[in-house]
Amino acid sequence: MAYLQSSIRSLALGMDTNLNIILPADRYDAQGKPTGYDKVLYMLHGLKQNADAWPRHSCIERYANHYGYAVIIPEVQRSWYCDLPGGTNYFTYITEELPELVHRMFKLPEGRENTYIGGLSMGGYGALKCALRRPDLYCGAMCYSSGFFSLENAQHLMDVYYSEGEMKSILGQDLTLRDEDSLDYLIRHFPKDAQKPRLYVSCGTEDFLIKANVRCRDLLKENGFDVTWEAWEGIHDWKFWDVAAQKSMELFANKK
Repeated sequence: MAYLQSSIRSLALGMDTNLNIILPADRYDAQGKPTGYDKVLYMLHGLKQNADAWPRHSCIERYANHYGYAVIIPEVQRSWYCDLPGGTNYFTYITEELPELVHRMFKLPEGRENTYIGGLSMGGYGALKCALRRPDLYCGAMCYSSGFFSLENAQHLMDVYYSEGEMKSILGQDLTLRDEDSLDYLIRHFPKDAQKPRLYVSCGTEDFLIKANVRCRDLLKENGFDVTWEAWEGIHDWKFWDVAAQKSMELFANKK
């Protein structure tokens, strides 16, 4: 395995940003011969985390090696993976600049059929949004305990997590959710001529976001998406997310 911690200059963000990369460089087949990896997974962090969260708190390095994924772990602060009104373009960074950059620096498998995106909580929202808006890039999305519709209720976010000023930096001065960041809108208006991504959605049955995850699952299925849904006993924590990551990475590895 190779685990790379780096800082890169992003033009979309206008600043340096942290980026962690896991490359399963020492995979072997059943006969003990070296074998490569054939998938790329962009794994997104949650609201209170950064690019170090997945390597620190989960076994994702082991899963990447076992199932054959190169894992790209970017950092987006508390942006909800949005292009912010002030000009810091996190969505553009994740979906346009970052893939070009890592493919230029590393010999990664290319093509939609080899590319996945996943995340937890805020990152689960981000993963689904990226897959819906850029179905040409990702063949699947893995979403764990996701804050799918959290941006619909700006007041709740301000009551618990954000100041009014910070919330306006994400949604704009009128605190109105844009269509491009609304999962409800993106699911209902998914292009008819685009290939739908395969989806894995999971949430703990005691998680405070379980109702939102069930709502999103139902909406996706009503609109013709291929959704694998799993729920088991658990709360909003790394014990659940680690298991969910292994389950989803195994699922998509076997769906080639």
